[in-house]
Amino acid sequence: MAADGIILVHGGMHTGACWALLEPMLELPVRAVDLPGRGSRPAALSAVTLDDCVAAVLDEADSAGFDRFALVGHSLGGVTISETAYRHGERITHLVYVGAIVPPKGSSAARVMIGQDVSATDPFVVSDEFAEPAFGNDLSEEQWAAHAASLVPDAPGIMNGVISGLPSGIPVMYVNMSEDVPVPPVLAEQMAANLGPHVERRTLRAGHTVMVSQPRALADLINAAIDGA
Repeated sequence: MAADGIILVHGGMHTGACWALLEPMLELPVRAVDLPGRGSRPAALSAVTLDDCVAAVLDEADSAGFDRFALVGHSLGGVTISETAYRHGERITHLVYVGAIVPPKGSSAARVMIGQDVSATDPFVVSDEFAEPAFGNDLSEEQWAAHAASLVPDAPGIMNGVISGLPSGIPVMYVNMSEDVPVPPVLAEQMAANLGPHVERRTLRAGHTVMVSQPRALADLINAAIDGA
């Protein structure tokens, strides 16, 4: 069934602005949501829950006039799009995961990535020493400086959010990046496998922040996923 538009869901420590280069390259109307606790949706980070993130996605779609829409999630955004599609599958036409975390039912991103929950009261952050090699390994110095300035602390409730279930009956593409540090190819294989046997797989020769380093290549995959499904 045709989508009215696309909702882009950013990953951890990012805002909807991370999609700015890619948005004009998409063929359908598009909105890049700010998840709660940043940008256009300020909130106390310690109070933000996965429920709040699902509500933000639906609010963004409703404000755009999208009755049925495709969801694209990057990195930690995979948790939000999985939960949204599981709960509201009747509204979701396609799912595109980009270097995304996809916990199995009953688990969370924190358990997948580090084996335990993060502090529920402290904003989730990464050190400068980790951020550049993890997020900027294929960005120029100028690109990284601009991107680093946009990074924000994140809500621990998203990292700790437990997945109720995984979507079914919706066309799914999982895009991994060969030079991804936070979600390297071996982990990406596991994440895609959690989505079941009927996942369309694509690989880009890029690092984690592919929407900045290779927006055209990623946009082409997203357009193809939605047009071809």
